[in-house]
Amino acid sequence: MRKRAPVLVALGMAILVLTAFGCSSPAAQVGSSSTSSPGVSSVTTSPSTTSTTSTTATHARTCSLALTRDPYDGFHIGVPGGWDVFTLDDEIVVSRDPTDTEEVVVRPALMTLGLTPAAFFTASLSAVKRQVTSSGGSMTVTTTASLGVPTASLTLRASQVLMDGQAQVEILPDQTAHGSSLLVFMASWAPVARFAADRTLLADIGTCYGTQPATLYRVIKDQVFTYAIPPGWSVTSEGQDTIDIADGSDASASYTLTLVPPGSGVDSAQTLLNWAFRKLGIQISQVLTSVHLPDQTTSTGAIEGQLYDEFTGKLSDGRAIHGLVQLVSVTGAGITSGVIRLGVSTAALWNSVNGALVHIMSSIQHDFAQDLQQWESLSQQWQAFDQQVQGFDDALSGVDLVHDPTTGATFEAPYDAYSETGRDGPGYYDPAGNKLEIQTP
Repeated sequence: MRKRAPVLVALGMAILVLTAFGCSSPAAQVGSSSTSSPGVSSVTTSPSTTSTTSTTATHARTCSLALTRDPYDGFHIGVPGGWDVFTLDDEIVVSRDPTDTEEVVVRPALMTLGLTPAAFFTASLSAVKRQVTSSGGSMTVTTTASLGVPTASLTLRASQVLMDGQAQVEILPDQTAHGSSLLVFMASWAPVARFAADRTLLADIGTCYGTQPATLYRVIKDQVFTYAIPPGWSVTSEGQDTIDIADGSDASASYTLTLVPPGSGVDSAQTLLNWAFRKLGIQISQVLTSVHLPDQTTSTGAIEGQLYDEFTGKLSDGRAIHGLVQLVSVTGAGITSGVIRLGVSTAALWNSVNGALVHIMSSIQHDFAQDLQQWESLSQQWQAFDQQVQGFDDALSGVDLVHDPTTGATFEAPYDAYSETGRDGPGYYDPAGNKLEIQTP
């Protein structure tokens, strides 16, 4: 239940999507350092058992599932075979299939001063309920408690499907620059006829969640674009209005500003998407999540449309892909222009790399002229769009802006890129081992 002046370009991202997948070499490995993680050519590991100390209870968290790891944003989670992982706004969703009638939602947040488990639990439940409601469903909550930790039983209905569910919050140790504990909200549900049999499986998915060392994103500013890029990724193509950023041949994030020729039949966000994907040779097999905002009339009388789709599909040569597209179109005087942000990976890599794709896509700023100190607020444009659609509560961005005083380099650092054992003491370090200064207020 998830929900500069334009010039005519031939969709520069086609250069990436149609050729960057042209070889079968493995993904480039992320450079090894105190703040970066291995590459994601291998996305699962064997089950594990970890011990976790909570301020309300001490218990062993036993993970019985193979782990899918996101080495960019710094977490791992249990994923049954064939299930899908999607990460956005610090929310991780693990789904059996696109119906979203059986899934697990995990929402982590730093346990800062004034944020209690009960308050976070209530806010997260409200956020999930709004998502369900905005998708046309309903959810009722019966709150209980176990060892002082709030829990709840859930009843959901959507598309004539009745579901049972459960929710809880845990406190996990997680040393960052902003504290030492992490609150983790977990909710899960399944159709009534299947919930009893799958209840343990659903709980195990959340139990397998944990943090791991994350990767620094270097902030690059050139004459046209500013963007965040992790180690091992590179700009494969850049023009006046397009940029393509790729991890070898297996994953890519693109930005394109385009003006559609008159007479093309493009007059909306959806028709612009159809036109662009034909140019790219992308065929959608299944739309997994689709959000189309109501059209808006601008002050000049033009019609603005926005859409957001997660999809599976294939390229013109038949190779399977999994992707995410966010598109804004403006139609006026018979002409349509638009901005297309596209993230695509091989189907096998999607679960581990989609968080990085979202991060890179949302970071790209065209003709960025503001001071880098404003970077964080500008990089939330994607999240603001999603919050408007799904009504998420404000969540911690999970990123610090950091600076190398020696080289002048600037990075975005996910909180779990923080090292307790760095050469010069606890802090953030770049791949060369230099300690970085935190700029985030």
